[in-house]
Amino acid sequence: MKRILFIGAPFGEFFRDLAESLEAQGAEVYRIVLEGGDWAETPARNRIMLDRSMSWARFLRSVIRSRGIQTVVTYNDTLPRNRIALAIAKRLGLTRLVLENGYLRPHHVTLAQNGVNGNSELSCDPAVISEAPEPQTKCREFPVHMRPHVVNTMRHFFWSMLLKPVLPYNSKYYGDSVERQGIGYFCEYSWRLWNDESAALAAVDAHKAKPEARVYLVLMQKPGDGQIRYHSPFGTNKRFLEEVLTSFAKNAPKEAFLVVKQHPLDYGIEKLPQIFGKLAKQLNLEGRAVYMRKTGIAALIERTNCLVTINSTGGLQGVISGIPVKCLGKAVYDVAGLTFQGPLAEFWSSDEKPDPKMIQAYRNFLLMTCQLNGGFHTPEARAILMPAMTERILSLTTPSALERPAAIGVGAEEDETGFFAHEGLIPAE
Repeated sequence: MKRILFIGAPFGEFFRDLAESLEAQGAEVYRIVLEGGDWAETPARNRIMLDRSMSWARFLRSVIRSRGIQTVVTYNDTLPRNRIALAIAKRLGLTRLVLENGYLRPHHVTLAQNGVNGNSELSCDPAVISEAPEPQTKCREFPVHMRPHVVNTMRHFFWSMLLKPVLPYNSKYYGDSVERQGIGYFCEYSWRLWNDESAALAAVDAHKAKPEARVYLVLMQKPGDGQIRYHSPFGTNKRFLEEVLTSFAKNAPKEAFLVVKQHPLDYGIEKLPQIFGKLAKQLNLEGRAVYMRKTGIAALIERTNCLVTINSTGGLQGVISGIPVKCLGKAVYDVAGLTFQGPLAEFWSSDEKPDPKMIQAYRNFLLMTCQLNGGFHTPEARAILMPAMTERILSLTTPSALERPAAIGVGAEEDETGFFAHEGLIPAE
């Protein structure tokens, strides 16, 4: 029998549906309940309540040993508990799987072995990528809206706050506190309701119509995102924005025009529009650069000649659209033949475009290795996703070293401080 342990999951009904699908195939499925939202989303038969009298690492080892866990599944690989869980699973010889939003959005999700994004172990060798066969099944499309994701998030944290007296949780675990993010989102979306960007978009279109003109799109990340903190040299959007605008002012052709696109989940904490305005004035970029808070990425990619990103999956959208892309962080798709490999200073005047054959090969490669058709947040999307995800998880779950009695106690009594220092991790409460 295959025994699978989840550490977190996409908010909403996803875990419930997946657990039922896996159990129908004979698997035992568990989820560690860390807070009220987890409790509400997890059927009673699958719950393992967090024992707060133990450190997270010791508790996790105890669960793995007592339940005979063979596979550990996390939702993202940068949150503190997830990083520790994956490190322990690696040390104990367990299968490690990571769920994430899809690289090939919006009709796919990611299920990868060992890590995603900057931690991905996918090959970057063009020769390996080129050998990927074309998938036999076609992508099934479904309606995609932001509202179901927002509703699932609100419901999750409603239960977390309601049950906080009996299931304590750290409201800052996902970055800024839930309250602070909630206020920020309210203010940001209020601004979007009462403001439009038609004038800025008209300026982009007017520049695009000029002979020899080039429009460069810069994609910002969500504030505090792990892709900035762990997989880039910047740490914050502010530092990224400063480097890009300074380089553009110094190296871009005079007829070039820059569009900075705010992340759709930006809740205003970094005050990027104000920072952009000050930088544009200091660098004499007024009239050559605009900041877009509301306009969607698809509308901007249509108008773009080149794209700069840290490691956003929007950059992969640009690559697939045939647009030259420069990554300044560690991106899974930063591969020779797809993205510009030279320094940023040279990118502004480069004519190098992605290789169409490599684009198709890379898409095939992702589909054959880590992308599954479907989604997390609506019944229709989950109905498409569940059969393939169930099959993939079960096919990757293999008997672990823990099934050998001599290995059951591995690491249980070892010095955690030394272990986590070696792994570059900090034990979570």
